Amino acid sequence: MFFIGPRIAKGLHSSPCVIKFFMKKVLMIGLSVLFFGSFVLMLRTGKEMTGDVQIRGGSSMEGIRILQKKNGATVWTLTADKADFTEGDNKAKLSNVRMMIPKNGLVLHADKGTYDLSDKSFKTECIVKADTKDYNIVADSMDYDVSSGKIRTGGQVKLESKRLKVEGKGMDADQGEVKVFNDVTATFNKK
Repeated sequence: MFFIGPRIAKGLHSSPCVIKFFMKKVLMIGLSVLFFGSFVLMLRTGKEMTGDVQIRGGSSMEGIRILQKKNGATVWTLTADKADFTEGDNKAKLSNVRMMIPKNGLVLHADKGTYDLSDKSFKTECIVKADTKDYNIVADSMDYDVSSGKIRTGGQVKLESKRLKVEGKGMDADQGEVKVFNDVTATFNKK
């Protein structure tokens, strides 16, 4: 058995010990409130960023993915290995581009393309391949109009399906309907 003498017992409840105990508690609570407040402030400032992305100097991003949605449904998805931005320009130069349009099952492939950040459109000036379950298209360039969903080219185009091969210059494609405008050559396969 241990015996605590009257002198030690009196020391535990003396005014200096009680004050030290409460000062430690107040200090811990104050530091906790300060830490929590600064943590909330850090989180809040990250959420307040709104507006357009401003590019300063030459910048690039790797592995980008851009989604266009309407009423919660994905209208198209654009992916690229790399995007290069130029200061003062609202365009991103893309490399190794793939664009999927789920509505009509169309998948576009191009080595290079340009995405306009201001009007959210996509354009390529190099050979582009488009594949669906019913036909394949190869064109020397392509513009995709976001508002109408139309794909257009003014250059050479070749369209192939199981029973048809069409070549010409200039094309509009919309909702599964394809129109080739000039120098059209069509070949039908009997199968």
